[in-house]
Amino acid sequence: MKRYSAREMLNKLRWHPQYDFSRVLVVYLDRFRGFLEFGGDEIQEIGHKFIYLKSGTAIPQHRIVEIKYGGESIWKRR
Repeated sequence: MKRYSAREMLNKLRWHPQYDFSRVLVVYLDRFRGFLEFGGDEIQEIGHKFIYLKSGTAIPQHRIVEIKYGGESIWKRR
């Protein structure tokens, strides 16, 4: 079974008509504040190496540890 990257999983959730992107929750590890999260409706752009939020924040994709959909974990970093 293919192992998706965080970027691939977020793009699938964003563009597939079956999913509601506002139900996505992304958990990431901040260098200074520990584990934080943001919702799919806060994402402006899914770049090659960063997730860009509407607030102007850029989250490095290697910091993403989990993606949840509707409260259920659907992707975790190994």
